[in-house]
Amino acid sequence: MKKLELNKLNNFLIITKESLSQLEKNDNTLNANIKYWIKKGDLIRIKKGRYILRSTFDRQDNKEAYLEYLANKIYQPSYLSCEYVLSKYNLLTEAVFGITSVTTKKTKTFKNNFGTFTYYSISPSLFLDYETKKFKDADILIAKKEKAVFDFLYLRFFREKLINEKIIEELRINWENLSKKEFNKLKRYGKISKNKKIIEVINLIKKIYYA
Repeated sequence: MKKLELNKLNNFLIITKESLSQLEKNDNTLNANIKYWIKKGDLIRIKKGRYILRSTFDRQDNKEAYLEYLANKIYQPSYLSCEYVLSKYNLLTEAVFGITSVTTKKTKTFKNNFGTFTYYSISPSLFLDYETKKFKDADILIAKKEKAVFDFLYLRFFREKLINEKIIEELRINWENLSKKEFNKLKRYGKISKNKKIIEVINLIKKIYYA
């Protein structure tokens, strides 16, 4: 298979093996070519059976948005949340590496040439309050600011036995970048979760930072 034929997929933001099979029907030949393209760097493996063209990635003006789009597609259903979104809003005092999301499936991590993509499992009842932003003609699902904070707290504390002011302060969150109005929305999520520990955490944060 010639490289020219591979370039026929230049407009695809993500490529499946099924897409590639339209260019080469023989599965053994196709697998050999996929290995060759990956070795050459023309094709980048995102996960098993999912790829992108290096040329497609290189010509993107907004590579960050492209990676966010890929994060949504690697493991579905999911939306961007937790540390990654907190970092975008300057809510964390420490650097974040990798892209974090939440999903209704089991917790899972994928590693590829672009880094680490982590998906934390949450209850289907809490899979809400994300917004949509556009990337090309595709959608990127990303948690609203206050929901990203709740997701982070929920995943950190829903099984925690010990909760006190010291532990809350050690979270190293810039609470001044979350308004009282935004923080108060966490109470609704706490009620939805029906988790006493999470409700206790939210009340303690309010006492320390929003009294």
